[in-house]
Amino acid sequence: MIEILAVIALQGAPAGGIRPPDQSSDPYYLCRCPQSAEEEAITFTGYASDAQLTLGADGRSVEARQATLFRVAKKPDASFPDPAKIWHVTDPAKCGVKFDYGKRYVVTAVKKPDGEYETNYCLMKATAGSAGR
Repeated sequence: MIEILAVIALQGAPAGGIRPPDQSSDPYYLCRCPQSAEEEAITFTGYASDAQLTLGADGRSVEARQATLFRVAKKPDASFPDPAKIWHVTDPAKCGVKFDYGKRYVVTAVKKPDGEYETNYCLMKATAGSAGR
């Protein structure tokens, strides 16, 4: 009986005999988070209320990078904008995130040199691990 199960398990395996991890169940499989952040991160609590999309070069498609607008419920400091515009990509393979309108989020973002705030899966994962979403 054990021999039959072993044969069945190995039938679909590649030449090396070991199957690679199932990539279809984890959309973040290709996302690689850096070991340390280069910019100082800020964290706030807010409700996703709107989005700003940018049209692609063809004038019909939407760029992968977009901004989500948040109504801020808890600011990190008095100078933090309300509403807050947070830029991000949406493709999980590129460490992108998506937000559902009306839902409350604890968001971690970094302020870029141009003054825009940006987040990604790696920053949000760190927030979820310490504060919960």
